[in-house]
Amino acid sequence: MIKVTYKKENDVIAKLTIKGHANYDEYGKDIVCASVSTMFITSINIILSFDEKAILFSASNNAFIENIKKDEITNKVLNNLIEELLELESKYKENINIKEE
Repeated sequence: MIKVTYKKENDVIAKLTIKGHANYDEYGKDIVCASVSTMFITSINIILSFDEKAILFSASNNAFIENIKKDEITNKVLNNLIEELLELESKYKENINIKEE
C-alpha cells in the first residue's frame, strides 16, 4: 500500500511524504503507482517552474516534498496534489492511504 502523509502549519502544507507500493499490479504495470508518480513529479515541476528554491524534494523510494518558502503558489500546488491523491484513494482504498499528521 502507498502511504501518503502530510503536515500543515498555519493552513500551509509544510511537508508531504509518499512511501510504499500500491500492489495493484506488478512493478511496471501498476496504474495506481504510475498515477501517484505522475501527480508527484508534475507537482514538483510546476513548483520549480515558478521558483527553484521554493521546495526541497526527493523522488526516490521515500519520496517527499518540503515546502521551504510556504508561498501561495507552492501551497496551492501542494493542496491540488493532495486533492488529486484523495480522489485516487476514493477509487483504490486498498492501494493508497492518505492522512494528515
